Amino acid sequence: MAILRRRVIVTTIRWEDTEELTEEQIALWKSEDEDNQEKVLEEVYFDLLHDKVLEDTDHPELIEE
Repeated sequence: MAILRRRVIVTTIRWEDTEELTEEQIALWKSEDEDNQEKVLEEVYFDLLHDKVLEDTDHPELIEE
């Protein structure tokens, strides 16, 4: 008895946006200080903009038992 088996990798890539940032949030983000950027991330909420599914399939291999 034999079967064919293939590995399929499915990846979802998501793009998420926030609402418009305030001038203060923009200044904190542009400072490139990780603590300031963390403060901004704690204040905002990300909404799904869109997503895309990518699929990669390997060539089947023969499995014999």
